[in-house]
Amino acid sequence: MAKASLGGQRNGLAALALLIIPLSVYLLLYLVPLGSIVSVSVDNSDMSNRFPTLRQVISGDDADKKAAALLTDMAAMDTKAQGETARMLNQELPGFRTLFLNTLRNADKIEPTAKGLVDFDKKWSEQKYWDVLKTNAVRFTLRHYEKATGINFGASSSASNTEGGDIYVQIMLRTLMISAQVTLLTLLIGYPLAYAVANGGPRLAGTVLTLILLSFWISILVRTTAWVVLLQTNGIVNNFLVWLGVIAEPMQLIFNRFGALVAMTHVLLPFAVIPMMNVMRTIPRSQADASRSLGAGGIETFLRVYFPQSLRGVFVGGGTVFILALGFYVTPALTGGPGDQMLSYYIADFVKRSLNWGMASALSVMLLSVLIISMSLYGVVRWIAASKRRVA
Repeated sequence: MAKASLGGQRNGLAALALLIIPLSVYLLLYLVPLGSIVSVSVDNSDMSNRFPTLRQVISGDDADKKAAALLTDMAAMDTKAQGETARMLNQELPGFRTLFLNTLRNADKIEPTAKGLVDFDKKWSEQKYWDVLKTNAVRFTLRHYEKATGINFGASSSASNTEGGDIYVQIMLRTLMISAQVTLLTLLIGYPLAYAVANGGPRLAGTVLTLILLSFWISILVRTTAWVVLLQTNGIVNNFLVWLGVIAEPMQLIFNRFGALVAMTHVLLPFAVIPMMNVMRTIPRSQADASRSLGAGGIETFLRVYFPQSLRGVFVGGGTVFILALGFYVTPALTGGPGDQMLSYYIADFVKRSLNWGMASALSVMLLSVLIISMSLYGVVRWIAASKRRVA
């Protein structure tokens, strides 16, 4: 018994040792980047370190001390810090870059008082510029989340919507809507295809499966570009419809919601078909034979025997497509119009064009949060459904 116990402990330690490596890789490649995104979304140390003097007095009421501190910090910045600071302040308030740089160039000539700043430029009498400086003088900030959600997380007990600040909430809702539409289309198209692969003859099943797998062998960019060529005004689809006499003149089939849905559905279709196909292959055909032997017709057999057992694959395929669609960037960017861009487009825009990493991180956290909430609700629904089946 002692030897058996010792052997079990050794096996447990060996299993734990084997788990350390993949667990470490998981933490390094997944959780650490997520943690850094959350950190960047609230971190403001780069800006606050450039205003060490102003940070100490910005919350006070002495306007002269604020003015003197601002001029002192300006003079201490190097050329690179001056440009980056001006750019980041301008992201918060358009026009601040010009005011900041003009003031900086003439800092040695300006009297270090509030009156001296206002005499140099009347804009310094406007509170909004000092409010922006105040939010940028702290080490940690929620201003990116305020922009992302349209909610002002101020000192007041109740949060209030900022003017026009719900734009990214609307984009998030649009992203959810497009993802849901694509999920529904892939399931409607993919279910018959999966059924054909799982229940058709060898030749039919092989042909359909090959066509589905072709999507994995061709890059997303190539497939998306192909739809741009097919659906453009002088493309093959419009020319064919005109030739058939279905339409009198070419229609706008691309750079709108229709084009984005068609291209995204085509790209994501295999992710819906394969899970449904795998589940359908596990359903015994003898059950359908037994149902028919008891007098049920083909439709009744499908609806009462086959379809309920295939729902697990439908849920897995639909969930996979929905998750992938939420983060899609290339396909809607190339085939959709200005009103069809998803949240990932704006995340990429903040990273590549605006260089606003904080805002890009906040939107990424917002998208991740919505995904976690959606999957949690899905899990709750499945748990309730399973509980009801056990009770029944």
